[in-house]
Amino acid sequence: MSIVIKNLTHVYSPKTPFERIALDDVTFTINDGDYFGIIGHTGSGKSTLISHLNGLIKLTKGSINVNGIDLGKKYDYKKLRSEVGMVFQYPEYQLFDETVESDVSFGPRNMGLSEDEIKDRAAWAIKLVGLNYDKIKNRSPFELSGGQMRRVALAGVLAMRPKVLVLDEPTAGLDPRGKKEILDLTLKIKEQGPTIIMISHNMDEIAAYCNRIAVLGAGKLEGVFSPSELFGQSEIIERLGLALPTPALIAKKLRDRGVSVTASDMDGLVQAVLSAKGGNYA
Repeated sequence: MSIVIKNLTHVYSPKTPFERIALDDVTFTINDGDYFGIIGHTGSGKSTLISHLNGLIKLTKGSINVNGIDLGKKYDYKKLRSEVGMVFQYPEYQLFDETVESDVSFGPRNMGLSEDEIKDRAAWAIKLVGLNYDKIKNRSPFELSGGQMRRVALAGVLAMRPKVLVLDEPTAGLDPRGKKEILDLTLKIKEQGPTIIMISHNMDEIAAYCNRIAVLGAGKLEGVFSPSELFGQSEIIERLGLALPTPALIAKKLRDRGVSVTASDMDGLVQAVLSAKGGNYA
């Protein structure tokens, strides 16, 4: 199933001196199984958009259908929020319970599951995020390292087994090693089946992990692209004042010097350079 967004418009403080259009007639589809990126400057409408997907912001104009749930009609909020898991920026700040297991169990317990099912889901989710269930289950989440806390917060969302996982700047505040570990973990999670939607200001992450990318500018949709389409034609990125991913930036500098190459990732860059020079990439 998919997420279909049509003519979505959202206005903050309508009919007041503080009125602001956050989203303006946005239409696109997120396909089942996508690793879907959403990019744009602060204020472009990214957070407003994803907050609609699990009912944090009420739909006022346009239509959204999430895996068969029409957000324009009366719907079950609990069902929607079990379908769409949200992991906010710095999710470790959402931790609250006395032990890791009880914190991860909170969502499944609210779903009305049996205690055996709740325990099974908590153990499964904790193991999925790369933590040792037996060693960590009875520890306070606030005694863990920052990276472990982030994994526990992610496990709490995964324990609800959402069909859509929304990640808002998932690597914010992490060192390079921690960033790669979290992003590689999302690929492992994706093997379990959910569609993943990621907001990030890091174009290298977006280019390396996403198969489709929506670009927002001042509340309007600039388009939906593959990484090669978007970063191969740098005009949109430059016009919106966004950074190119490193391989695309190198490719642009090479084009400026007369070497005809286009790439959005490092493997593609190597292949393009070798092809331009008449070499082979094995």
